Amino acid sequence: MRRKRLSLAAALAVATSAAVVATPLAANAADPDIPVQLIAMNDFHGRISETTQGDATLIDDNGVTQTVGGSAHVAATVENLQSAFATANNGSADSFFVGAGDLISASPFESSVFKDEPTIEVLNAMGLDVSSVGNHEFDRGTDGLRRVSAATDGYEATHGGTVGACDGVTPGVDGCWADSTGATFHGADFPYLAANVVDKTTRQPILPPYQVFDVAGGKKVALIGVVTKTTPTLVSPDGIADVDFLDEATAVNTYVPELEAQGIRAIGVLIHEGGQQNGGADVTQPNDCTDLTGPIVDINNRIDPAVDLIVSAHSHQQYNCTLPVPGGQPRLVTQAGYYGRLVTDIRLSLNPSTGDVDRTATYSAQNTPVLRNVTDTHVQDIVNYWLARSAESGKQVVGSTTAAINRAKNSAGAAVRDRESPLGDLVAQMQLWALQQQDQFGHPVVAFMNPGGLRTDIPGPGDTTYKQLFDVQPFGNTVNAITLTGADIKQVLEEQFGLDQPRGTQLFLGTSEGLTYNFDPSRAYGDRVDPLSITLNGTPIDPAAQYRVVANSFLVAGGDGFSGFTHGANPVTGPVDVDTAVSYFQTHSPVAPPAANHATQTSDRIASASISNATPTRGDQVTVTGKDFAPGEKVKATLDDGRTVGTTKADSTGAVTVSFRVPTNLAQGSHTVTLTAASGEKASTGFTLAPVATDVKTVVTQVISAILAWLFHH
Repeated sequence: MRRKRLSLAAALAVATSAAVVATPLAANAADPDIPVQLIAMNDFHGRISETTQGDATLIDDNGVTQTVGGSAHVAATVENLQSAFATANNGSADSFFVGAGDLISASPFESSVFKDEPTIEVLNAMGLDVSSVGNHEFDRGTDGLRRVSAATDGYEATHGGTVGACDGVTPGVDGCWADSTGATFHGADFPYLAANVVDKTTRQPILPPYQVFDVAGGKKVALIGVVTKTTPTLVSPDGIADVDFLDEATAVNTYVPELEAQGIRAIGVLIHEGGQQNGGADVTQPNDCTDLTGPIVDINNRIDPAVDLIVSAHSHQQYNCTLPVPGGQPRLVTQAGYYGRLVTDIRLSLNPSTGDVDRTATYSAQNTPVLRNVTDTHVQDIVNYWLARSAESGKQVVGSTTAAINRAKNSAGAAVRDRESPLGDLVAQMQLWALQQQDQFGHPVVAFMNPGGLRTDIPGPGDTTYKQLFDVQPFGNTVNAITLTGADIKQVLEEQFGLDQPRGTQLFLGTSEGLTYNFDPSRAYGDRVDPLSITLNGTPIDPAAQYRVVANSFLVAGGDGFSGFTHGANPVTGPVDVDTAVSYFQTHSPVAPPAANHATQTSDRIASASISNATPTRGDQVTVTGKDFAPGEKVKATLDDGRTVGTTKADSTGAVTVSFRVPTNLAQGSHTVTLTAASGEKASTGFTLAPVATDVKTVVTQVISAILAWLFHH
C-alpha cells in the first residue's frame, strides 16, 4: 500500500506559509503520543530470487540458524510487521518501508541482464516508500540513475534535467523492457534521495535531498538521504563527471533548519555509509552492538542532535545501536545486513503537541530475519516472470572457446579442488582484466579464485553463451579489489594446505597470469610455499610491499579459511562475477584454456589413505593405511562424526596404520575416515556401513529365548 507522502515541491511550498511555521496548536494534555513505524532495508543488490549458499543462512538472536532471503519473503515480512504495528496501535497506517541505498546493481543474472529493471518492478510491488542512493546506484552513471528514478522526474526537471525511463536505450533491446504486466518499464514509484550529490554547475542536489511523510495528528516525519562521499573512488569517473559528492554530515545539517522552519521536528537520516563491530570480526546475532567503528561513528558525532534516527548501510553489517550524541540525547543507529536477509523494524513515538520524537518513550529498533515461512505470491509471480525471461536471455552467444576449459579432474574424470585448474586460472585472469579497465579499482596486479566457486566447465570448442558463463559462477559474488602485503599473499598461498579446509587435503586457488610459486607438501604446514619462489611477472614478491589484489566477495571475507584476505585494506566493490566473464569473452574470443602451470610442486609426496574393508558392519575390525606422510609425524584418525578412532606415527617411509572396530552406534550409510597429521596434512578414505544380515533361524531362536525368559519369570 502506498503511504501518505508529501513531495519535496509541496514541502517547499508549505515552507513559505507563515500559518504552517507558526507555533503548533496546543494538544490536549490527554492526547497520546503518535506511533510511527519505519521498516528499513539496505544493500539489497537485486537479490529478487531466494539467496543461496552462505547468504541464505543467518543465526538469530536465540542462536538458531535460520534460512532467510528472497524478495517475496521480504515483502511478506514487511507486510506482517506492518500488520502487527497496526494491530498494536488502533489500526495506525503510519508505517513506512524505507531503503538506504545499493538496492540495485552488483546484482545476480536475472536482474543485471535487464539493467536491474526487474528489481525496480519488485521494489515497486513491495511498496517501498523512499530510499537514499547508494554508490552502486551510480554504476551506470548519473543518467542511468535518473533513468530509473521516475518518481523524482518533477524535481529533476528543474535541477539538471529529466532522463525518461526509455531515454538513451532501445526499448526491448538494451533497456526499457516489458514488465510482468506487459507494460513498458516506467521506473521507480519511490523517490531516491541524494542531499549530498550536487550538480557541478548549479551546486544543487540532482535528486531530492529529503522526503516528508504525513502522519496522524497533522504531524510530519522527514527523512534526509545521503550517500558515502567516497563514491567517486567506487564507480567509473566518466559516469559521474557532472556531480560532486559532499560530506555526509554537512549535507544533512544543511537541511535540518529548513525542515524545522516547516514545523517538522521528527527527522531521520537514510545514509549509505556504515561501520562494523568488534574490529571487523564475525558478528553472529542481528541485534548486537559491540565496539562499533567506522565512518558512521564520526558521522553520527557530527550530525545535528535534532536528527532522531540514522539508518545506515554500505558495510553489509548488522547492528542495532544507541550511540551518544554530543550535545544531545542518545540516538538510534541501525543497519540490516545485506541482500534482504534482515529488515529493521523501528518504532517511534511523536509528541502530539510538538511532533518531535520522544526518545524517552517508544524508541526502539529490531533487526528481524526474513524467514521463508511467509511469501507474497504477487511478488513471487513477478520474480518468476523475470526468471523465465532471463533463462531465455541466457542463450545469447557472448564469445567462443578453442577447446573445453575445465576444472581440475582426478583419474576417474571427477572434478576435484586439490590441484590447479585451467578454469580457475582463467576466471582469476578474467576478473583481474575486468578491474584493470577502470581506474577506481586502483590498478590491480594479481587475482585469485576459489575452486569451490567453479561449479561447471566451459564447453568447447565452439560458441559460448551467457548462461554457460553464469553456470560456472552461479553465486552472484561481486569481484572486489583490496590491498595486501607480500606477506599476506604468502599466507594466502600457504592456506591452500590448511588444517581447517573441509574439502580435502589441498584447496588450490586459481591465479592470474604472471604469478608463479613452488610448494613442497612434505614440509610442515605454514612452510610449504617457498617464499623466494613467489614471483609476479618474473619479479620476486616483496613481503613488505603492497599489492593491489582482486578476489570475489566470498574470498575477501575469508571464505574457505583463507583468512589472509581479511587483512585487505582499501576495499572497492566491483561488478558481479559473471559480468567480468562476459566482458572478457566478448573482447578476447576465441578463448583458449590456460596451461595451469602457475604452481610447481617440488616434491612428489602427497599423502593418501585406503581402508581394508569398504563395506563393514557394526563391530567389524577395519584397518586404515596411509602413505607418504612425513616420516615420524604424529597422525590422528577420525570419523566424520568427530570421533577419534586411533593415533599413531608415520614410519621411516611415511606409512601409517590404524586399526579400529566400527562403532556399534554408528549410523548406517556412507562414512569417511580422515588421517590428519600434526602439520595439517590430510588424507581421507571412505566406507559404507552395511546393515547386519539376520537369517530366519536366528530370529526364531531369539523369539523362543524371549518367550522362555518371560515364562521363567512368571
